[in-house]
Amino acid sequence: MRFSAIIHAMTFDGQDTLSLPEALTTLRECGFEGVMLMSVPGRPTLTPDSVPDACLLDLPRSDLDLVRRVAVEAGVEVVGLYSSGIDPTREDALEDSVASLRAACEVARELGCRHIGHPGGRAPSPGLAVEAKLAHIKRLARIVDAVATEFEEMLFAVDAHYHGTVETVTDCERYVEELTTPRAGILLNTGQMTTCDQPGWELLERRPERVPVIGWKDHRPDPDGSRPFLSVQLGTGETPLGRYVEAARGQDVDRVHVINVEHVPMEDKAAALRASLEHVQALRDGT
Repeated sequence: MRFSAIIHAMTFDGQDTLSLPEALTTLRECGFEGVMLMSVPGRPTLTPDSVPDACLLDLPRSDLDLVRRVAVEAGVEVVGLYSSGIDPTREDALEDSVASLRAACEVARELGCRHIGHPGGRAPSPGLAVEAKLAHIKRLARIVDAVATEFEEMLFAVDAHYHGTVETVTDCERYVEELTTPRAGILLNTGQMTTCDQPGWELLERRPERVPVIGWKDHRPDPDGSRPFLSVQLGTGETPLGRYVEAARGQDVDRVHVINVEHVPMEDKAAALRASLEHVQALRDGT
């Protein structure tokens, strides 16, 4: 297991204030050699004439040669891409979702990576039974299947997320059943599994080939109650990270591992990311 970071880790609670060069340089200084970038429609673009104070970018509209050069100069490999802009909750959004995912795959191909993370859309409420979301799950599978036929080298992973269309282990398994392509499955978000009280490691035990991305997060309840969870430094929350390490150890799967610490303030971010990386490496190595 080689642990990278997701670029979202260089933001704080929705605030995106660091340029991509600054963010990637910081990640390398924290010990990361790989990063999963994010592409968000409508976000700023990186061009020779504009380096925005943001690292969540609209990558199809950015200068990808410059993106690639920034990563090389920081000494960080782009290991994957997370693509926003997918909404399976409405039939009239299907074509736009396919187009957005297709554009992300074109970006990934240009950047030399093949693991595509993506959202699954927001459910009407958290904790719904799979039957209540089945139409959305089926539509999500249609979106991914349509794009997967065009990009035979890509692996697709929906973010299993609190309040999402794909939220529970049962949701994950039903989604996999609905897919036609064997190259799609789950971005197993360990923190979100904790918030949803789900034994997410069982997916690794039962369907390892359907987990092309593991998102290493550690969640605990928000004491203020203003959010459903806090994403904290790995090893300081309630997520049984060791269970996931044990389940994933030794699996011969084409997979990327990305770390995030979402709710750590920016002034503490580098230290928390460095400590998080060291924590999961120690679990992996049994030290």
